[in-house]
Amino acid sequence: MYVNKTANLVKEWAAFEEGHPGAEIEDFCRYYLVYQREQEGKKELFDGIVPPRVDIVITKLLHRISKLEMIYVGIAMEELKINHLEEFTLLNAIGNLQSPRKTEVIYHTINELSTGLNLLANLKRQGYITEHDDPEDKRSKRLKLTAKGEKVLQSCYRQFKRVTEMFFMEMSVQDMELCVQLLKNVEIKFAGLWQQHKGKPFGQIYEQVVGKELAG
Repeated sequence: MYVNKTANLVKEWAAFEEGHPGAEIEDFCRYYLVYQREQEGKKELFDGIVPPRVDIVITKLLHRISKLEMIYVGIAMEELKINHLEEFTLLNAIGNLQSPRKTEVIYHTINELSTGLNLLANLKRQGYITEHDDPEDKRSKRLKLTAKGEKVLQSCYRQFKRVTEMFFMEMSVQDMELCVQLLKNVEIKFAGLWQQHKGKPFGQIYEQVVGKELAG
């Protein structure tokens, strides 16, 4: 029997709207895409050991993808003139932030201060960056890429682009953009919070973020 796709979509939208008062069409589109696909490949995920909560599934999925990608990044780095991936992230930040302060670069790349300072000192020894006085604060130093550092950064871009291309070649641009749209607020939120939470007990952090006490 022929089913009118437009009529069926309108029916789906009406049902969603009834269950989600105030929702916008963008919310329905995301909902429709996710639930149309939710069973695809689920048995193969994590060798069939799938956590019971979807937030844990997301966390585990991101963590495993990140670990797997780092394996191939490590292989790709063997052809590059850097010692650690963090050296690339620092060079990238310096190149994009336009003469940033040391602390700005370190916290932008989500590094501890001592770790970041050691990595920056190593980049300076290799001749990849220079530092100069901050005209606004004589106690601070600002950083800049050298020609040598810029050359290394560009080689990193080329090589790491191949890794991400290899990993996500089966995904459409639209699907990748949807993933970014859905996850971006998590990154924005906690990138602005992690420094404030350093040194605090987890229960206090949980209560502040979630708005309720951590249950025993």
